[in-house]
Amino acid sequence: MNWQLRLVLMNLAVGAALYYRWHLGAPLQTLLIAALIMFLLVNVLILLTRKKPASTKR
Repeated sequence: MNWQLRLVLMNLAVGAALYYRWHLGAPLQTLLIAALIMFLLVNVLILLTRKKPASTKR
């Protein structure tokens, strides 16, 4: 799977989870802190785990 597509899907999943918690009545300040942490964590981990092209030895 393309890493950009994975990044978009993971961000949508985090957004959906946060919206669900907001819809159930979670405090807004807690949601904002959780959103900051989760979006940062997801984006950093996806960028760190993407495959780099193999170098060719000559």
